[in-house]
Amino acid sequence: MFNIIFNDKRNEIVVTKQFYNAAKRFGSPEYKALKEARAEVPTYKVVTRKPKAGKADRMKGLNYKFIEDYIRKYDEDASIMEEFLDLTAQSEEAKRLQKSPKGYLEVKEWFLKKHPEIKAFTTTQNNILETAKAASEKSSKVVSIQKAEEAVAIPA
Repeated sequence: MFNIIFNDKRNEIVVTKQFYNAAKRFGSPEYKALKEARAEVPTYKVVTRKPKAGKADRMKGLNYKFIEDYIRKYDEDASIMEEFLDLTAQSEEAKRLQKSPKGYLEVKEWFLKKHPEIKAFTTTQNNILETAKAASEKSSKVVSIQKAEEAVAIPA
């Protein structure tokens, strides 16, 4: 069972990149399936499907400077700042041991565990935007239906 899609609007045979690479091998099952699909619609061109971009959990503006400033402002006993400096290899001990810094994603994950209010607020912001977008789409559909009804209306 292969996932071959015929896009009649664009006159394309759409396959995954993995399938396409396998179909390059003469005699492979993928080769035979693609050959059969091309025989069925010889005018269509073969294209590879681009994977859908996943929704990354981006937190715009959450960079090292923001993290450091936030910790300086809200860390009363300086213990979190010490951890941050260790993670980013800026502490005296890290410099003495010549340790390399941890990656940004590890530091970000650590920071969000220490300060869950940041992630909670970002989630709240995203929910507000999604609700507004859904309401906007719903109202635009209503306007489209009203315009369609006006176009169909026959004056008496």
